[in-house]
Amino acid sequence: MPPNIFMSYSRRETGFVDDLTYRLEKAGFNVWLDYRRLIPGTPWAGQIDKGLKESDVVLLVVSKESINSKYVDKEWRHVLDFEHKRVIMVIFEAVKLPPELKKYEWVDFRGSYEAGLKELISQLNSPIKEAAPAPETGFKAPLAVWLTAALALYVGLFSLLTFWTILLPWVLVPLAWRVIKRDYNYQQTQTALWALPLGLVFTTILFGYESRETLIDFVVVSSTIILFPILISLGLLLRSAALQRWGKPEANRVLFANQYNPTDLNPTPVSFFIDHAPQDKLFARDIAKELTRHGHIPAKDMQSAEAVFVLVSRFKTDTEADTEQKVVFPVLVQTAQPSEKLSHVQWIDYRRGLRKLDILAKLLSDPAKLLAALGVRPTSGAQTVTPANIASITGLLSVVIAMEFGGILGYPIELIRGGILEKIFNDISIIELFNIALILLGHTIYIAVATTLIYFMIKALRERRGFFASIPAFLIGQIPLFILLAFQASIIDFMNDAILKKYGIVLVTVFPDIPVIVHMFGGILVLVFALFRLNDIRRWFPARAK
Repeated sequence: MPPNIFMSYSRRETGFVDDLTYRLEKAGFNVWLDYRRLIPGTPWAGQIDKGLKESDVVLLVVSKESINSKYVDKEWRHVLDFEHKRVIMVIFEAVKLPPELKKYEWVDFRGSYEAGLKELISQLNSPIKEAAPAPETGFKAPLAVWLTAALALYVGLFSLLTFWTILLPWVLVPLAWRVIKRDYNYQQTQTALWALPLGLVFTTILFGYESRETLIDFVVVSSTIILFPILISLGLLLRSAALQRWGKPEANRVLFANQYNPTDLNPTPVSFFIDHAPQDKLFARDIAKELTRHGHIPAKDMQSAEAVFVLVSRFKTDTEADTEQKVVFPVLVQTAQPSEKLSHVQWIDYRRGLRKLDILAKLLSDPAKLLAALGVRPTSGAQTVTPANIASITGLLSVVIAMEFGGILGYPIELIRGGILEKIFNDISIIELFNIALILLGHTIYIAVATTLIYFMIKALRERRGFFASIPAFLIGQIPLFILLAFQASIIDFMNDAILKKYGIVLVTVFPDIPVIVHMFGGILVLVFALFRLNDIRRWFPARAK
């Protein structure tokens, strides 16, 4: 009979542990993993202790974070009290081990994952006595990591051509090193990757390409044939199982722990209460509507309810419900740090939108199965998770900011390239030179104002607070933003026509026009995308607190 397994690990290795658990379960092992097994209404510490006692083998995932974690330390030291309990160290990173651990079995997962998994399964079925001590030094990484780092290095060097955006090189140049260090931000990187081709196309227009034929040749050859396949490959690698196992939580996609789908269409009725901040009432209303549709009964107060849902957001991070006496479900609707009490209860993650509400309703009477169906692997506090259409809006605005920075650096470069330095000393009068400087200053001021406006829009979207944290205010805010973007382009066009052309300085630059073009056409695409999930947007903007 396969042994029962208890997984002891640091949540900085959640991606690796999640996949390892899935593969072991697929091989027929019963694995106790906290965020799949912790049940609301029962003390957290007691459940962990019970899981340890009922296990035959403790898999200790060895990493820098796990060896330094007081919780992991407490778990494996507790195992020492059980004389016949097996401990197998899964070496994710080679680190100096406490003396007590050096006598235990180990499997090296630093290189080939499949080879390590095969050895681990064999070892679980047939205990061995190690002939050599576990590695405590040396760095190894899977082949996929080295390949990803190599592609990221190439893309990072290519991004230097878009230096005028500032933000793209800032994200992409250090990406190769961050892949090796496991600490890249998944969402930020994905936005930069799809924005890079746009930045490169504008770079080809801005610097040195005099004929349209040359421009087309450059874009087709360098971007389509060389860069696009690399960008696609890099994007797919970052999404791959190998990189999701490798990266820290901020490098992981937000995924449900598994895809369990219940078939019971007639769940046992449960009285429920939704504890929420007034700003989250639209989330609460839609959850309650689905629960009621499946026969569950709204309770008049928290005390009389059999199940309590606590909507966790920046507006509410705690509850008066007793998590050890009552079935309490923390439901994350926004990235926020739950209170200490709620942090000890497994949560349901609805930050990307209300999904699988029918499963929530069908399994409400069975908390263990409910969390097996809807439990989400833990994510990092550094990773701000939002619904997809909100992420697309913030991504678009971030690209506009990058293009705005380009105006500060790019247009002066184009003036120099157009020969203004020679004209300054020979032809241009002091007055007109002053006018040029004044226009450039005004252009920079417009960029600063527009960038500040966008910054507060993005902040309001991510944090759900601030002046633009309502649909009317956000939509109205696009009008002055568009005017700012368009006017800064028009004053540069005026300078080109009224001053520069008469001195023979003809510029083909479109720097001033880039932000307004991206804002206008990107806004249309984002709007079309938003139409498919309008409810996510409606719920995301906070309701007015009365």
